[in-house]
Amino acid sequence: MSATNLKIRWGQYSENGFLPVSLDGQFSLRRIGVRPRVKRCPSCGSIIYSRRHNQCGVCEQVLPERVLFNNVEVQRVDALLRTERQRHKAWLVRIQASGQ
Repeated sequence: MSATNLKIRWGQYSENGFLPVSLDGQFSLRRIGVRPRVKRCPSCGSIIYSRRHNQCGVCEQVLPERVLFNNVEVQRVDALLRTERQRHKAWLVRIQASGQ
């Protein structure tokens, strides 16, 4: 039987007590230049999970501009999504080529 030593840096905990999820050594919110914050729908009070859409996912009311991504954030998110799609496609091609 083997054991693995876990090295946890307790200083990395976020405000809510959870370790942030890292992708490629960078945190996803930092990659698009967005600070984490909870936004709520002014109509129903539910958490807004996607600031890309202009309607609340629960009550379907139109969300005010102040809770949505601004133009710079939209461009960063779109660029990140394009990059991740390209990486995924390249990975699929690589996996399919190695399986044949």
